[in-house]
Amino acid sequence: MKLNTDDFNIFSLHNRYIPAILIIAVFSFFGYLNVKEIMVSIKNDGSIINMSGKQRMLSQKLVLLSQNYFYNPTKKNKDELLENIEKIESFHNILMKEIPTEKLRQTYASLDHELVVFISLIKDVYSSGDNNILESLHDKSKELLALFDDAVVEYKKVNDLKLERLEENQKYIFITILVLLILEAILIFYPASRRIKQDTEDLENAIQYKTKELQKSIDIISNHVIYSRTNLNGVITYASRAFSEVSGFTNEELVGKPHNIVRHPDMPKSAFKDMWNTIKSGKHWRGEVKNRKKDGGFYWVDAFITPEYDNRGNLIGYAGVRHNITSKKAIESLNLDLKKKVKDEVEKNRAKDEKLHEQTKMIQMSELLGNIAHHWRQPLSAISTASSGLILKKEVGILNDDEYIDTLKKIMVITKDLSRTIDEFTGFVNIDKRPISFELQNRMEDTLSLISNTLDNHNITIVTDYEKEPLLIFGVPSLLSQAILNILTNAKDVILEKHIESPKISIKIKKDVNLAFLTIEDNAGGIDDTIINKIFEPYFTTKHQSQGTGMGLHYTYKLITQEFHGELVVENTLQGAKFSIHIPLRSIDA
Repeated sequence: MKLNTDDFNIFSLHNRYIPAILIIAVFSFFGYLNVKEIMVSIKNDGSIINMSGKQRMLSQKLVLLSQNYFYNPTKKNKDELLENIEKIESFHNILMKEIPTEKLRQTYASLDHELVVFISLIKDVYSSGDNNILESLHDKSKELLALFDDAVVEYKKVNDLKLERLEENQKYIFITILVLLILEAILIFYPASRRIKQDTEDLENAIQYKTKELQKSIDIISNHVIYSRTNLNGVITYASRAFSEVSGFTNEELVGKPHNIVRHPDMPKSAFKDMWNTIKSGKHWRGEVKNRKKDGGFYWVDAFITPEYDNRGNLIGYAGVRHNITSKKAIESLNLDLKKKVKDEVEKNRAKDEKLHEQTKMIQMSELLGNIAHHWRQPLSAISTASSGLILKKEVGILNDDEYIDTLKKIMVITKDLSRTIDEFTGFVNIDKRPISFELQNRMEDTLSLISNTLDNHNITIVTDYEKEPLLIFGVPSLLSQAILNILTNAKDVILEKHIESPKISIKIKKDVNLAFLTIEDNAGGIDDTIINKIFEPYFTTKHQSQGTGMGLHYTYKLITQEFHGELVVENTLQGAKFSIHIPLRSIDA
């Protein structure tokens, strides 16, 4: 960037304007103050002269009022006399505050004394009936008149002298401003006109240079940018070389032809209708367009079309800039095919996951059915024995009503327990997807009842330690049961696989601020450190293919994190593997 040295020279042409304007502003301000002072002086002096004149008239009026009261001493005449005394004293006190000259001070010193004597004589008029007082009052009034006249004349002299001085100041200010204007014309406006002429010549040269540079840029743009202009009817008035190259038409074949010479039949007419409606309304339009080449091929462009106006704001045509996106559209086509293939594979894997999950659930159901069958043998045997006893006693005639009713009540208690087992199994098989608030401790106990007989058959001890306060959580209860059963089943399988003596599973439910903690810990020695970080991955299993799918713990992890917005972690302890489930608590009022 080239620096202009005039910017750093306070005496340069560019920097002369500011001090000149400031000087004129200062003198104009002084002129304003001078005029203002003249107006204020005229107003104040006029007010003072007027007040002094009123004093003169009041002195004569007081003589007449005193004479009137002397011959007609009524209260009304006395009040009027006293009121005018107050006025003349008030005017006198005001005038005594601002005395501009020494002569006026002497005059008002005499006035101050004579006015006191004058007012004293007036008061003697209504306090005594001596006729000589009126004569003294007349004489004193004449003396006051002479003093008042001297004051008025002196005030007028002061006012005239002040006006002369202010007018002389105003004349000097006017002459100074006139001189400054002449100096500005010589030192600023004349050099400025010469500078403007020189700058105009420089600007014309710069325009010519920039025009040449612009033409070079236009040539570069024409070679690389697909650009065209049309009239209001869509007839091409200009086409860049890049437009000719991509379309295969020569410039002569394009200019003068409608722009639809490159329209491809695959493009719907509605797209171009929308385009015309938009640009005719004065707005710009942007969209992807498939165009036809001269040889019958095609190319894709990202088109931006905008209206063009003349210097009066009249619409004269349209300009379009286009970017070749043929390669991009080809990649998009490939991506669509790839997305379809990926979607198909995802659907296949999802179906496979669902099938494996169903297999895992069927394995659990098989175990639960065995557990239920074992659980039902004893209650069903008790029902059969009680029923047979009733029939036998009835046949031999020894059945009484109390024994009959007592036996039926026992059968009802047993059937209720069997019905509860069926309800729990049904809840595990048929999942109600509606989330509700439920107590974690109760759900844990209901889940244990489904697998307790299986654990008892293998002599696996369950040790529980629950928080006394009921802990409410929110979700689908049966899904939590599935997650817990998966962990318990894995613990049981590991215990049996390792032939653990005195097998034990410890279950704890605790609370920490806003979280419920459910931990399930076995005493099977823990999980190999090389695989502990993989056990929640899909299809990962250490069991034989016939015994596991590798989806149980993965599905459990998804249930806890997605359905209950909780966390599931695993760690090895001194006893074995410890699974910790953290689930947000739900308040009772929620």
